[in-house]
Amino acid sequence: MTSKTAKQGTDKATKTVEEFTAAGQEAMQSFVQASVDGYGKAFENARERAEEFAKGYDKLGFGGKETVEAWIAAGNAYAKGMEALNAEFMSFTKQMVEENVTTARKVMGAKTLQEMVDLQTQFARTSMDGFMAEGTKMGELAAKVAQDTAAPINSRMTAVVEQWSKTAA
Repeated sequence: MTSKTAKQGTDKATKTVEEFTAAGQEAMQSFVQASVDGYGKAFENARERAEEFAKGYDKLGFGGKETVEAWIAAGNAYAKGMEALNAEFMSFTKQMVEENVTTARKVMGAKTLQEMVDLQTQFARTSMDGFMAEGTKMGELAAKVAQDTAAPINSRMTAVVEQWSKTAA
């Protein structure tokens, strides 16, 4: 009876261990499957968001038609502005040369030293005032050129950032 009881005890223990092992394996498989499913859903969700972002990036069109048009508009504004600056500079230079020639003729025709000094003083004062006024005018014109050149690019970048914000949200 001892061997039969021992056999039954062993069988019962074996059965219990097998049931416990099977239950543990089943629990482990369920856990692994749930983890795999959870990770799968998470990665699928991440993949979908990445695809949406990529589509949004394509819509941003950093190299698209609108961006190229913005750069072309900026280039045209710059060229037009530089042309205006150059024209203004050339006009001022012509005016200064004419004033130099006129003053030189007057100085050569001066009858007294005092008259010559007065002409030179007047010329220096007029030249300085002219340089200051022209410097201010050129500075304002250069600022306008910079603003006009940047405007199309700023406008495009604003549109890109707005689109990016919508895509990221």
